[in-house]
Amino acid sequence: MDIELPAVRSNAETVVEEDLPPSTVEYLNYRAIEHNDWDLDDADLFEKAAAADLDERDYGIIEVERDEPLLRAAQRAGLKWPFQCRSATCAMCVGILKSGEADMDMNLFLEDEEIEERNMRLTCVCAPVSDDLQIVVNAIQMPYAREIAQNRG
Repeated sequence: MDIELPAVRSNAETVVEEDLPPSTVEYLNYRAIEHNDWDLDDADLFEKAAAADLDERDYGIIEVERDEPLLRAAQRAGLKWPFQCRSATCAMCVGILKSGEADMDMNLFLEDEEIEERNMRLTCVCAPVSDDLQIVVNAIQMPYAREIAQNRG
């Protein structure tokens, strides 16, 4: 019997060119969006955050190596992003990719539609592909993310 695991990539697919510089990752905490009555779909969301003089836990920029998971880079920078399993089997570390490209080397929780249409990523296994990206972290606080975590977890 063949078992297909479309959410798990082979090592050949995850090879990163050694000459690429780290990616610049701009992050925004979902709680800051709620607190400021901003809309997640605002085209200028990150510009609003930059102008709002938010605390480092809510908004900032970090450099992330191309083969490094976003969560690990955030922790290395002293940030406390939520997580639980570190193995792509829950939604605790979920983020919403707003711009740029980032790939998950494994995914055992999110459905294809959530990745492709909702731009959800599990930060524990998600590494940057593009030079720059913007991501809303702590998205487990979104009603949709809490619902799927409760129903699938």
